[in-house]
Amino acid sequence: MTEFDRLVQETKEEIRALLKNPNIRPSFMTCDQLRDVQGEICRMAYVRDSDKFYPYYPKGMADACWEADHPLVKKLDLIAELYCKL
Repeated sequence: MTEFDRLVQETKEEIRALLKNPNIRPSFMTCDQLRDVQGEICRMAYVRDSDKFYPYYPKGMADACWEADHPLVKKLDLIAELYCKL
Protein backbone atom coordinates (compact mmCIF):
# COMPACT_ATOMS: atom_id res chain seq x y z
CA MET A 1 0.00 0.00 0.00
CA THR A 2 1.42 3.37 -1.00
CA GLU A 3 1.52 6.42 1.26
CA PHE A 4 -1.23 7.94 -0.89
CA ASP A 5 -3.49 4.90 -0.39
CA ARG A 6 -2.78 4.80 3.35
CA LEU A 7 -3.60 8.51 3.74
CA VAL A 8 -6.80 8.15 1.72
CA GLN A 9 -7.97 5.28 3.97
CA GLU A 10 -7.08 7.15 7.17
CA THR A 11 -8.78 10.30 5.96
CA LYS A 12 -11.96 8.51 4.92
CA GLU A 13 -12.15 7.01 8.42
CA GLU A 14 -11.59 10.42 10.03
CA ILE A 15 -14.28 12.00 7.88
CA ARG A 16 -16.71 9.19 8.74
CA ALA A 17 -16.04 9.80 12.44
CA LEU A 18 -16.65 13.54 12.03
CA LEU A 19 -19.90 12.89 10.19
CA LYS A 20 -21.13 10.44 12.82
CA ASN A 21 -20.26 12.65 15.77
CA PRO A 22 -21.00 16.35 15.15
CA ASN A 23 -19.71 17.19 18.64
CA ILE A 24 -16.13 16.61 17.50
CA ARG A 25 -16.52 18.27 14.08
CA PRO A 26 -14.93 21.74 13.88
CA SER A 27 -17.48 24.48 13.30
CA PHE A 28 -15.81 25.56 10.05
CA MET A 29 -16.51 22.16 8.45
CA THR A 30 -20.02 21.31 7.29
CA CYS A 31 -21.37 17.80 6.76
CA ASP A 32 -21.97 18.54 3.08
CA GLN A 33 -18.38 19.72 2.62
CA LEU A 34 -17.03 16.63 4.35
CA ARG A 35 -19.18 14.33 2.22
CA ASP A 36 -17.99 16.11 -0.94
CA VAL A 37 -14.34 15.79 0.12
CA GLN A 38 -14.84 12.13 0.95
CA GLY A 39 -16.33 11.51 -2.49
CA GLU A 40 -13.47 13.32 -4.19
CA ILE A 41 -10.72 11.41 -2.39
CA CYS A 42 -12.48 8.15 -3.27
CA ARG A 43 -12.57 9.21 -6.90
CA MET A 44 -8.90 10.23 -6.74
CA ALA A 45 -7.99 6.77 -5.42
CA TYR A 46 -9.91 5.22 -8.31
CA VAL A 47 -8.77 7.49 -11.17
CA ARG A 48 -5.16 8.04 -10.03
CA ASP A 49 -4.52 10.62 -12.75
CA SER A 50 -4.71 14.37 -12.12
CA ASP A 51 -5.06 15.02 -15.86
CA LYS A 52 -8.32 13.04 -15.93
CA PHE A 53 -9.71 14.26 -12.60
CA TYR A 54 -8.56 17.09 -10.38
CA PRO A 55 -10.42 17.59 -7.11
CA TYR A 56 -12.17 20.80 -6.16
CA TYR A 57 -11.62 20.37 -2.42
CA PRO A 58 -8.26 22.21 -2.14
CA LYS A 59 -9.91 25.36 -3.50
CA GLY A 60 -13.10 24.64 -1.60
CA MET A 61 -11.26 24.41 1.71
CA ALA A 62 -9.62 27.78 1.08
CA ASP A 63 -12.90 29.37 -0.07
CA ALA A 64 -14.71 28.04 3.02
CA CYS A 65 -11.90 29.31 5.31
CA TRP A 66 -10.98 25.92 6.72
CA GLU A 67 -8.15 26.40 9.21
CA ALA A 68 -4.91 25.48 7.44
CA ASP A 69 -3.29 24.17 10.61
CA HIS A 70 -6.04 21.64 11.35
CA PRO A 71 -4.66 18.06 11.09
CA LEU A 72 -7.36 16.94 8.63
CA VAL A 73 -6.66 19.91 6.36
CA LYS A 74 -2.93 19.15 6.41
CA LYS A 75 -3.66 15.52 5.55
CA LEU A 76 -5.97 16.53 2.68
CA ASP A 77 -3.30 18.89 1.34
CA LEU A 78 -0.77 16.06 1.41
CA ILE A 79 -3.20 13.73 -0.38
CA ALA A 80 -3.65 16.33 -3.14
CA GLU A 81 0.12 16.77 -3.42
CA LEU A 82 0.76 13.02 -3.64
CA TYR A 83 -2.09 12.60 -6.12
CA CYS A 84 -0.46 15.04 -8.53
CA LYS A 85 2.71 12.92 -8.42
CA LEU A 86 0.98 9.61 -9.28
